Amino acid sequence: MKNGAKKTIAVLLSVLLLFSAMSAGSFAADTAYGPYEYDDIATGPDGPREPVKSASMKPAEKFFYNALNFIADGLLKVIVGLYPAPSTWKNVDEFDDTYYLKGRETYATEAAEDNFWSVGYGSRSIIPDDFTADKYYIGRDLTNRLAQGINDDCRVRAAAFDDNSGEGIVIFAAADALGVTSADTLAVRENVIKWAEEQGVKIAALNLSATHSHSAIDAQGVATESIYKLLTAGFKNMFRIDKDQRLENAENFKKFYIGAITEAVKEAIGDMKAGKLYYAKVDFDEYHVDKRGLIADEDLPDTAMFKFVPDDGSAGLVMADIACHPTTFSAGNGLFSGDYIYYMEQRIEEKTGCRFLFTQGASGQVSKKNVGVDESKLPEEERLGATTRYVGKVFADLLIGSELEELPPVLNAKYTNFMYTPTNLILALAVKAQLVNNQVYRDGLGLRNIKIAMEEGYVEFGGRVGLCLFPVELYPEVFRGVGIINGGDYAAVSWDGGDWDAPVPEQLAPREGIDMFALHLCNDSLGYCVPDNNFAFFGHIIGDEIADETLSLGKNTASMVVSEFEKLMRSF
Repeated sequence: MKNGAKKTIAVLLSVLLLFSAMSAGSFAADTAYGPYEYDDIATGPDGPREPVKSASMKPAEKFFYNALNFIADGLLKVIVGLYPAPSTWKNVDEFDDTYYLKGRETYATEAAEDNFWSVGYGSRSIIPDDFTADKYYIGRDLTNRLAQGINDDCRVRAAAFDDNSGEGIVIFAAADALGVTSADTLAVRENVIKWAEEQGVKIAALNLSATHSHSAIDAQGVATESIYKLLTAGFKNMFRIDKDQRLENAENFKKFYIGAITEAVKEAIGDMKAGKLYYAKVDFDEYHVDKRGLIADEDLPDTAMFKFVPDDGSAGLVMADIACHPTTFSAGNGLFSGDYIYYMEQRIEEKTGCRFLFTQGASGQVSKKNVGVDESKLPEEERLGATTRYVGKVFADLLIGSELEELPPVLNAKYTNFMYTPTNLILALAVKAQLVNNQVYRDGLGLRNIKIAMEEGYVEFGGRVGLCLFPVELYPEVFRGVGIINGGDYAAVSWDGGDWDAPVPEQLAPREGIDMFALHLCNDSLGYCVPDNNFAFFGHIIGDEIADETLSLGKNTASMVVSEFEKLMRSF
């Protein structure tokens, strides 16, 4: 091509970009896709995922695993029954719902004349200043792996939203952590609400969720001295020993962690400015896949992406829920990392000037596909985290290139709380051993008398976007009614060998025209939510090497989760 032709094309492209930049309803002008640093050694496209082994097991194999489940359940009943419960557990009639917020009082269907959006942002590191090697644990590694260093920061990010109707602010905060607990959520709410009352600020809702990075700092406590706690908690429970010098560092971290979240939320409230809020529904089908091979790519959840543009021209906000595990940076590296989220944040800020808040969608066993780097082709000093950096940029650009629609200033929020008895006795043992600090109550002394306090919620933006909030690690099919349930393509290969006809949360919008999305691990982390007809326990743990049922409330968790959400949505 001659130089003159090249120049002509360059001028035409510049003019095109100039006109694109004038469009408030599009992100596309903010950046161009790639080229990326590692395009020349990118991997993919990945091939299709075959269904997991359990999908084709013969009846004899399933009988063996079901028998193993029956035997294990019997042994656990004895062990958990004999294991002393913590003295701190209260009776259900002592349940205090003060900081289980109810949301907004009125369900608004249109914006009042004087409504307008105001949004603020805050952020803090959750890696303590006194970090040294061999002092803090990596959240996903249950072998008690102590972090040896920091690859990139682990943070809490918060955004505060208000339509200025007088109904109160709605807050979303997300920590770079494997999960969050109800006790920590309630502690943050108490801190923020007491401060807000002093400031004359009304809080309608405060949501704390986890990004679910597998290489982040252990904020739940489940990986911190887990074996020691399991072996000694029964003795301490029996003799009501509350203090343990070996766990003092973990207790100090909790105070720091809750304080950091509190400060990030307060910063977000103080940062609130008037402006316009936009929304895009982003298709991630090209880049994520169900590892079990039981959900077609096109049936996986889309992403809700919001962009806030302040009237004063200051830094805006991008918020997105992405259903894809942040597992591109292995916990085995021994370093703390926020995974691809950290690099998404960098890319979005670099290309748009916006701050970034990531929330985790219904990701079950969903991971990345068609995007990666052959790190073996890089110099040794560049290999660590190359794929993570690459994924962050690609995901960020997919958001940045989305077409946006403006949302009218209408904000709704509503919540429900309830008690549930875990039938998975491994989880019952975990709460007795206080591996995590979930809110646990009882109404008697038996195994069926253990009650875990739970909450679900719904937040709606502009009468167009509904965010459905769940305290579990939600499988996409439970939210969307696809795959192995509700007559889906793979129902016949479920563990029970049949369908599961259940309410579909995605279809429970209060009115027509609302796009529904799931945020899971929100306000608590109560294990995996597997469809009732595919709860295999050892059939998956051993047969498929997927240990989800180990960390689940039990076989009928999904029924409970969707039925409670249906009640909430029917109450509008």
